[in-house]
Amino acid sequence: MESVVFKGSRRGISMVIDSELNFEDLCMLIKQKLLQAKDFLGDRKKLIINSNERLLSEGEQLALKILLLSLDYEVEEFISTAEKAQDEEPIEIKLPEGLEGRLGGNLSSQKEKLETYYADGSTLIIRKNIRSGQSIDFDGTLIIFGDVNAGAEIRATGHILVMGTMRGLAHAGFGNNEEAVVYANRLLPVQLRIADLIARAPDNEEMESDKPEIARISDGNLLIEGVF
Repeated sequence: MESVVFKGSRRGISMVIDSELNFEDLCMLIKQKLLQAKDFLGDRKKLIINSNERLLSEGEQLALKILLLSLDYEVEEFISTAEKAQDEEPIEIKLPEGLEGRLGGNLSSQKEKLETYYADGSTLIIRKNIRSGQSIDFDGTLIIFGDVNAGAEIRATGHILVMGTMRGLAHAGFGNNEEAVVYANRLLPVQLRIADLIARAPDNEEMESDKPEIARISDGNLLIEGVF
């Protein structure tokens, strides 16, 4: 079986993903498949993500939502094999080359609809640790599979997702995009900034975190909330 397969049913289009594939590789493959299938899918922009027996974490779901948004798609819902519709049939998809995606749509938390988020620009996936002294600036959304070490700085006009530990400086929504969010499996930044709002760790201390957290702006304040 292919690692990413599109299936159709009365509920809509499902994207069935390999439950054994490394998540970083899965994201890269999903991006490639969606670009290739863009003409075929046409105006069907909402997709059901079927992860088979795989239990996607909140952070993985968030990463997939933003990745799909970067290609002008939206996640309808996440389901597992046990919930899979019985009437799904495989769809044959031709794979034209040279297709480009466009970022648009909205993003909301799967378990808790905090707010609607909007991403602007494109999406950059980085598959390595960001070392001390390194600086990354990107016009769009950053998804980092690795750690951002103390002394490193990352800035993005869109969202920042760190599928590891965030210890350096993170500035999402650079250019006054207050809809941007920062997510990390462990959020321990020296400085955290969204648009023009700044949160700093206390002197000689880190922001305590032993679980995934998401930072966002709400009512003019920068909030950091746990993701369960």
